[in-house]
Amino acid sequence: MRVTNFFQDIIRPITRLAGPMVLWFSIGTFAAAQKESTVHNFKRGTDGAFPNASLISDSAGNLYGTTTQGGDNANCKDGKTVFGCGTVYELTPPGNGVTHWTETILYAFQGEPTDGTGPAAPLVFDSAGNLYGTTENGGASNKGTIFELSPPAESGGAWTESVLYSFTAEAPTTGLVLDSEGNLYGESNLPEVYELSPPAASGGAWTFTSVRKFTSQDGGLDPLGGLTVDKSGNLYGTSATGGNDFKAGCPVNTCGLVFELEKSASGAWEEHVLYNFTGDNGDGASPQGGVIFNGGSLYGTTINGGNGSGAGVVFELSPVTGGWAETTLYEFSTTAGHSPEAGVVFDHAGNLYSTLFNGLDGGGEVFELSPPAEQGSPWTFTDLFDSNCGDDGCNMATGLLLNKVGVLYGTTQDGGTGKFGVVFSVTP
Repeated sequence: MRVTNFFQDIIRPITRLAGPMVLWFSIGTFAAAQKESTVHNFKRGTDGAFPNASLISDSAGNLYGTTTQGGDNANCKDGKTVFGCGTVYELTPPGNGVTHWTETILYAFQGEPTDGTGPAAPLVFDSAGNLYGTTENGGASNKGTIFELSPPAESGGAWTESVLYSFTAEAPTTGLVLDSEGNLYGESNLPEVYELSPPAASGGAWTFTSVRKFTSQDGGLDPLGGLTVDKSGNLYGTSATGGNDFKAGCPVNTCGLVFELEKSASGAWEEHVLYNFTGDNGDGASPQGGVIFNGGSLYGTTINGGNGSGAGVVFELSPVTGGWAETTLYEFSTTAGHSPEAGVVFDHAGNLYSTLFNGLDGGGEVFELSPPAEQGSPWTFTDLFDSNCGDDGCNMATGLLLNKVGVLYGTTQDGGTGKFGVVFSVTP
């Protein structure tokens, strides 16, 4: 295992994984499609179009997401064809005599200069049921926005949208995470990690603060995957490029890294590089998804690196004395599904799930990795579903949502009966 020294990797002020290590690799089993179904086909017009974000759910099992286009607003159009500025939608599961999922458009964006355009990232709920998200464009400077959607006072009423912040120099590249104090955190293409803090009094202005600007390759150059926040309010993320291992096969000769931003008692933020990817000897390169905690370790994917074909890996980072140890759990091959762009989710049994942009049938793949019975043995790979770029959707670039009964939900960027993307479910 490669161990990075946590204290030596404190970063000097600076801009969608390894050498010697234990390699857990399995050819795995490729299974037939597992109970896949299409939850919703997007149709454009007043409906959404081209979902490019993973889903979230509420306690009742309703799904929420965004589409980059659709909503039928003429402020956003391609020539004479109205595509719309994007939507926030809700999908309600069957019940009470209804045999299919029911879609409700909670909000259709209106475009610049007062509203956002093109929401392409997942949403997040607060404890009061408000939704928060980002748009890639629109707002006062057409650089994107951070918005809030508040639920109606009575069931069936309209949700209320508020633009909390309009970007001026940078544009948001990811969705948001929420800490225990109600602060929102995200990433922009400056590149930076930023914080948006709520006002002290209701109706006041939110406060935008740049938490960390990435300005040198040692600390990362391209944060794309979104953030994870721990119970202490520390932030964890990935950078697709940067790091201090220089390899010709990696973008700009650097393979990316995993970082932590630690908040001190004084409120200052300090960056620690937890791991630098190398892209050789089975290690990954270019993480485009974020990381999540499971059992005290961090897990994620890289789109490149691995077994010589550069098809990507699934990795684990475990805390050890003096640093973090990285283990490659699985290496993908260009002869099968490959190129994971999203992070992973876990079930209660310790199985992890994610998607591949390139599946066996060309349209993306949902896979499962099951842990071994004995420590150090290979994890078992199972192909759960392959999209064929037909009615079942095409191009999986986002992660999965696992509900409380073990059903996986995801989106495809396009494909489906209308060719504008789908929401699908897979039962492992």
